[in-house]
Amino acid sequence: MFTWQVALVREQGVEFAVVCVQDDALDNPSERDELIRWWTIQLARPVALLGARRHRSYGRRDIGGWLQNVNPSRLPWRQMTVAA
Repeated sequence: MFTWQVALVREQGVEFAVVCVQDDALDNPSERDELIRWWTIQLARPVALLGARRHRSYGRRDIGGWLQNVNPSRLPWRQMTVAA
């Protein structure tokens, strides 16, 4: 079992999710693409990844642009536990 920090967001009528990941996951193209695919299926909405320490983002351009203007501490984070 793994525990993740996930924020489910509704902004201007668009629902999406932000998943907090280790920063090095964003440096690995195959890992970050697989995480995006997996979380998109699990949450049934577009997903962006956010690095835990450096707060870099990866995902849809519109979500990434929105994330640049939001302090991560203001997102509605919740813990989600999923099976490996």
